[in-house]
Amino acid sequence: MYSEIYEFPRVITDSLARLNAVDEIAAILKSKDFATVQVLGRGTSGNASLFLKYLIEVRLGILVADASPSTTSIYKSPIAMRNNLLIGMSQSGKSTDLVEFARTAIESGAYFVAMTNDVSSPLAQLAHHHIDLGVGPELAVAATKSYSSELLHGQLLVDAMLNENPPAKLAEEAERVIKDSDLRIQRATALHQADDIVVLGRGYSLANALELSLKIKETSLINVPANSAAEYLHGPIAALKESSSVIFLAPSGQDYSVIAATVDRVRAITKNIFWIGSSEYCGEKETFLGGSTIENESYSCILDSSVLQLLANQLAVAKGLNPDA
Repeated sequence: MYSEIYEFPRVITDSLARLNAVDEIAAILKSKDFATVQVLGRGTSGNASLFLKYLIEVRLGILVADASPSTTSIYKSPIAMRNNLLIGMSQSGKSTDLVEFARTAIESGAYFVAMTNDVSSPLAQLAHHHIDLGVGPELAVAATKSYSSELLHGQLLVDAMLNENPPAKLAEEAERVIKDSDLRIQRATALHQADDIVVLGRGYSLANALELSLKIKETSLINVPANSAAEYLHGPIAALKESSSVIFLAPSGQDYSVIAATVDRVRAITKNIFWIGSSEYCGEKETFLGGSTIENESYSCILDSSVLQLLANQLAVAKGLNPDA
């Protein structure tokens, strides 16, 4: 898991070298007048598809629905999908319910784009267009570089729809973020032994909050809730205690006002506060774990994904567990 996290700068370099393939797909999609868009994914890929949902809604102004595989896998109910764009994400491309949903969607009129790490996978073979995540073999049980690549390729597809280019020196910044946060997390010993952790994000960073929660659950075997910083004030904060630890995901480029009220409420209850993203908002005696300095909120979230993966890895190791298994 640790070595695969460190591969992300290479994944970025390789992905940018294949931009023409994404541009060609984007040109075809722009030529079609889709009435609706759906994103499809499970687990880690489901979190990545949430990031893509935000990107499409914010940048392209198109309402996006989260596909419900149970509609077809459990209830066997076909849905009319004429003039619908379906974008599916999966590391393996083999998840049975995703494949079945995509097949039913295509038969019902959907246009399907798949993002997987295996061009020969069932999901890729079904697709009208396939975008290769290009991460190579992923051996650790906990997905890392494939999640980061899903975020990246979702961003690149939306950029291509807008004829925009990614920030310069993206791979170099990814390498800096990984090395810097690795050292910071090693020193965050108070968090290493915590067993009451809450993760909060908002907007683009909500996907990373959900992914960090998932990663800690599956590698450290403790329950870690994740919430929108806005939704957290509507009930869940009642469970927060003085001994609780809170991790805020606040990417560079985000408007701090969207989380400020939640930060103030949390600070009134616990002092055990940690930050991933921008160091600007980290208060005295709070701990900054690392993050991108690119003043682009969505791209910062992509680079910050490595920080949450390193954190999950180190928490597991500190507890004497094997994060690879």
